[in-house]
Parts: sequence; C-alpha cells; structure tokens
Amino acid sequence: MSETLRKALLILDVLRTSESALSARELAVQVDLPKSTAQRLLQSLEESRMAVQDPVSRKYRLGPRTLTLGMAYRERLDLRNVALPHMRALRDATDETVGLSVAVGRERMFIEEVQSQSELRTHSELGVPYPLWTGAPGRVLLAHLPAAEVESVLASGCEGAWQAIEPPTKDAFLDRLAAIRSKGQDRAYDETIKGVSALAAPVYDASSRVAAALSVSGPSGRMSDAEMDRIEGDVLRTAQLISRSLGA
Repeated sequence: MSETLRKALLILDVLRTSESALSARELAVQVDLPKSTAQRLLQSLEESRMAVQDPVSRKYRLGPRTLTLGMAYRERLDLRNVALPHMRALRDATDETVGLSVAVGRERMFIEEVQSQSELRTHSELGVPYPLWTGAPGRVLLAHLPAAEVESVLASGCEGAWQAIEPPTKDAFLDRLAAIRSKGQDRAYDETIKGVSALAAPVYDASSRVAAALSVSGPSGRMSDAEMDRIEGDVLRTAQLISRSLGA
C-alpha cells in the first residue's frame, strides 16, 4: 500500500468514528500529520466525494461516495450468502474449485471460493485484482458491460487487453466477447495462471444486470475440452439457480 493511500485511509477512519465534523487541523492532530499534508489529502478526498466540507464551519465529514461503496459491499455480501450453497453443490458435482468473481472498475476479483477436495487443486486469492480482459470470469463480466465501458477498459490495457486470443487483435477480441454473450459462457486455458484452466458463466441480479461470474477451475490436465463439455451444463444450471435466487 502506498504511503499516500495509507494516510488517506487513516483520515477516512477518523471521520468514520467521529461523532461530529472535524477541521483539517483536528484531523491532522489525530492522524499525526502536518496540517498541509492533511489539507492536501482532504482536497483529494473531497474531489472524489469521499469527504465533504461544510461551507460555513469549514469542517469535514464522510462524503456520499462512502455510502455508495458501503452499499455495494453489503450487496456483495448478500451475493456471497446466496451463491455459497449452490457453489458447494457444483463443487461436489465437478470435484473442482468453484469461484465467484465481480467487476470492480476495470478489474475483477474473487469474492468467494469453494475449493476442490482433490489433493491437486487450484486456489485463488480472494480480493486480489485481475484485469477484466484476462481469464474466463473476467471476459464474462467484460462481455456484458455497455460498449462504451468495454472500449474504456480495453483502452486502459493497450495491446495486452486482447493478446489472450488468436489472432491477437482487437477485432478478434470483440468477436470473442460477442460469442460469450451468445453462448453464455467462456473458457480459458493456461491463461491467468499457468497450468490452470477454467470455465465461467454469468450470474444475473433482479435488474437483469450481470452481477458476477461463476467459474469452475482446475489443473489443465483435468480441465480438458471434453471435461468442460461434460460439466458445462452443471455450470450453466448453477449460474441460473443463483440468478433466480437473486430475483433474476
């Protein structure tokens, strides 16, 4: 974690626990920072709506963006709770690791995982960000974003955003995303992690928006095309069950 980010988080934590708004000087004292540093960080937090300053008292409190983030976090906790029993059932049916990923800006991360009971199994770090264009779960999430957002994500990744497919061109990658929307699933072989392959499908919420990607991953020696063909129906049915539980 960068030092600037750490200091900004300290300020947000003080604002979270304070019963009243605080001045820049008061915040500087509480987080043990020079007042000039605190003011600079507060300006950035205010620009991002993580903090707001009262125009009269000139004191700060938490901004509306923190509520938005908190609500999104709570929704994802609900998503995990709904999905977990179905993920366990899918793990038992496939004997491979089952993951649940969500998009966070231009990245995606696992928020839940049920590991295979096999001695040789895959494992993903929860909360670790991956580019949206890499891996089957990422492409499932990316494929269902509005076209303008897809363009923005791909622009941020330069050529690396579409080198995962053959031929490695942007047009071919966009065709791949269209195929994902049509087929309702995507596959990845030795891509994000060498020796690991995965099959993923979208999970929808009550507004028919793709809320997550459900994936089954395992050692590439076991996750062959034939094996993915065999378990594809189980993955799609499980994604539908979770979607229905979310109101889709």
